Amino acid sequence: MKEKKILKLHHDAPTASHYGADGTFSRISSRYYWTGMRKYIADYVKNCAECIRYKATNQKPAGLLQTHVPAQRFESIAIVLFGPLPETSEGMKWIFIVEDCTTKWVELFPLKQATAKECALTLLN
Repeated sequence: MKEKKILKLHHDAPTASHYGADGTFSRISSRYYWTGMRKYIADYVKNCAECIRYKATNQKPAGLLQTHVPAQRFESIAIVLFGPLPETSEGMKWIFIVEDCTTKWVELFPLKQATAKECALTLLN
């Protein structure tokens, strides 16, 4: 098979330097042509044992992010302040939403004011 011989000469030879698929394609395409040449060269280079063994990978290392798994209920909660809404007869304009991340239990609390003090007191009570 001529194609394989051409690839060995332009990719595997000591003077060829094991260029990547694009480099090998540009070297070969200046002298030869056959149907499906680019894909054939890319597949050949991708499966080259020496390229796989010695060429550096461009894939980034895995990150250090770890998902926290809560051990018990109410160890981790999510809070949201929703409003202002139309005022009720009791003067409530805000909804303070608290969700337990473990059980997905949701509690809603009406508030008159959207202050940190009001939210903290509601959460503690």
